[in-house]
Amino acid sequence: MTDNENILLHLRQGLPGFSPALQKLGDFILTEPQKVLYLTITDLAKETDTSEASVTRLCRILGCKGYTEFKMALALNVQQNQPVATDDGDSIDALVEESVQALRDTGKFINRDVLQQAATALHQARSIQIYGVAASAITGEYLHYRLLRLGKSAQLFGDMHRAAMNASTLIEGDLVIAISASGSTKDLMHVVNVAKKRKAQVLMLSNTLRSPMGNLADMLLVAARPEGPLNAGTLSGKVGAMLVVEVLMGELMTHDAHYITASQQTASATLPMLI
Repeated sequence: MTDNENILLHLRQGLPGFSPALQKLGDFILTEPQKVLYLTITDLAKETDTSEASVTRLCRILGCKGYTEFKMALALNVQQNQPVATDDGDSIDALVEESVQALRDTGKFINRDVLQQAATALHQARSIQIYGVAASAITGEYLHYRLLRLGKSAQLFGDMHRAAMNASTLIEGDLVIAISASGSTKDLMHVVNVAKKRKAQVLMLSNTLRSPMGNLADMLLVAARPEGPLNAGTLSGKVGAMLVVEVLMGELMTHDAHYITASQQTASATLPMLI
């Protein structure tokens, strides 16, 4: 990470000597640092009417290897500059309200047409492969569990080396479900590219509407709350993603009564294990 802990100060001092495109980027970052934390590199380029190459160039000028490292430095800088909260409200109530709002927002945000298309692809898929790393793997585990309960076989990969090997063996008719809150996970993007070259269909579950990986996907379902560098995997981001999984399973069940039967069978199979 950059040796300059105050990356905003570094940016402000260097701004006059930048090219017009980098000045436009710098002005936006200085004005909206909190917003930038939740933007992908694609989003930031679009917001500033510049390019992803310009964003990468600015990051390197600021001493960061890339956009991810820049956002981490920015997040630390923003966190250090935040005033101490003086609100006397209950933190538990605040967390509950934030999570409930994330569910409401996600419910409004889900594209119903894409949801139906995704459920049909799930129902008709020759095989289902689920790829996700780190916090996104939590959503992958939940999706894998819900499919298992419906009698739908799927493979889950959290190791992208194994995922890449798996993707290289796919064929047309296979379905990949790529899970990435940011849509910018480098290793996962490589695996999705491998799957696309094999003509597998790709459904992406994300917390970001526009991202490099989202551009590769055939279908994109988005939870409402984006995740920043310091809050990846938090409840408000995850409940939205799990709601997307749940509505997808609900839509899948409308395709065949077998899924309801399988749900009853799989539930019965675990009863002897309960006290």
